[in-house]
Amino acid sequence: MKTLIIYASKTGTTEKCAKEINKKLKDSKIVNILNQNEDINHYDLIVIGTPIRMGMIDKKIRKFLIRNIELLKSKKHAFFICCGFNENWKNYYVQNIPKDLLDTAIIYDTFGGIIDIQKQKGFDKIITKIVSKKIDKNKEIKILSDNFDKFIKVLNY
Repeated sequence: MKTLIIYASKTGTTEKCAKEINKKLKDSKIVNILNQNEDINHYDLIVIGTPIRMGMIDKKIRKFLIRNIELLKSKKHAFFICCGFNENWKNYYVQNIPKDLLDTAIIYDTFGGIIDIQKQKGFDKIITKIVSKKIDKNKEIKILSDNFDKFIKVLNY
């Protein structure tokens, strides 16, 4: 099965996860939507990854979904998000991904996230500093390897 992994990433977490998925799947290609476009007609499975920033998916991913909604519904597809506040992950999907696509996805999940203030720029850096102060210091923000492993298992069937 030919697989296309499309992702957007500002600070590298989503990119890292997309590259790991690419390593675990046979016959897959990875595309950073910020740098290139790919014709999804040539693929059997489309995996879409996006960071969550202030409760929203990446703008280019949103436009891609709207532009390709009918084609995506006719193909196998899956979603992953990277976010620092995993307790909200289901709400992020409901608020950002068209219901038709969620209902037909073979899987959608969160891989967690890493908040790295040093990689933030401008207004994002200011917001991240404010938000970071409100995070429970006992709560570790990291990549959720169990979710990742479950996701790969579903994709490989």
